[in-house]
Amino acid sequence: MGKLRAIIQSLGLLLIPLMEASSCEVKSDLLRKLEINGALSGYFITGKKVAEDARRTRTDISSGLVSISKKAEPIGFVLTRGVYATPVIGIDHLKTADYTELFSPFPIAYFEINPVKNLSLMIGRMGTLVGFEAPFTYQNNYIQRGLVWNMQPLLHYGVRLSYSFEKISIKLGLTDGYYSMGVDSFKSSGKEVRETSLALEGSFSYALSSNLSIAFNYLIPEKDTKPNEASNPANKRQYNLVASYTLGNLTEGLDLLYVDSPNSDKAQVLKRASAYGGALHLALDRAPFKIAGRVEYVRDKNDKGDLDLLGIGEKNSSYTLTLSPGYYKDPLFVRIDLSYVKAKDPFTYNNKTSQSKFALEVGFKF
Repeated sequence: MGKLRAIIQSLGLLLIPLMEASSCEVKSDLLRKLEINGALSGYFITGKKVAEDARRTRTDISSGLVSISKKAEPIGFVLTRGVYATPVIGIDHLKTADYTELFSPFPIAYFEINPVKNLSLMIGRMGTLVGFEAPFTYQNNYIQRGLVWNMQPLLHYGVRLSYSFEKISIKLGLTDGYYSMGVDSFKSSGKEVRETSLALEGSFSYALSSNLSIAFNYLIPEKDTKPNEASNPANKRQYNLVASYTLGNLTEGLDLLYVDSPNSDKAQVLKRASAYGGALHLALDRAPFKIAGRVEYVRDKNDKGDLDLLGIGEKNSSYTLTLSPGYYKDPLFVRIDLSYVKAKDPFTYNNKTSQSKFALEVGFKF
């Protein structure tokens, strides 16, 4: 394990992060064909506060990202740089600089090797395999992510092997779990130190038809992984089922998640804790207009862990509703979010069990 940890850690010293999109192509004899794309957008968001010292309203950049990529023929790469926000319903909205600082101005950066047909190897900083929603706002159907997304990991350093055959796709990887190589870990003494822990990740997907696909994804970190700035606790095992169905202009998505945090003194999990959630996504695309909707239910199980895995209080449960109509005419997009969270127990500083938010985003993709 020590050698594997050293290999994963060395990736962070050799690589810089990034992302994906589609637009401008630059050809060169040295690198053949490069693709340059990204987005610039700003957003306004307002709603009930959760913490007393939080801001009710915020206006900021939601995405200011440029991605440079080269297709793996047989060697390629993706490099994304910029600023980005990841607002979540039911959670106070931070400054874009705070979101960016956590995962750095290079959120994604990896090399990809495609030695033979249908087989690829990715090395570097990548997005998670778990979940339905996209990592960046302009890629997502909504401005705000949901509470199921809030339990899921976002980025990893690691190595990932992918193989596809007809309707089947298999991905296996070794990562730094909840970004343990990129942020400081919390020790019981209160001191912070960078301490890399490993995790196994995987995905098995099957296309039942041209319109319907299902995938089972997982992330299993080391049991004694210490909490860190990106996740507390950070030894959470994730088991995720995602399905997507398209019928004409209508797309439906299902995101089911079970999270289990085993007891470990080193991980600062004194008793086992678990939670689960499910989200139904709908999107009707009648260009240039699109309307998206999300319905969720999440629950932090009433076990002895006394840990808040949802982000809205331990042993709490909630359902959420989000409606996001928008206008999309390349390269411009304009949309709004109307979201509502209703919890079983109070989760705000003034003991409220609900939160409503309104958000507006304007930007363009290139």
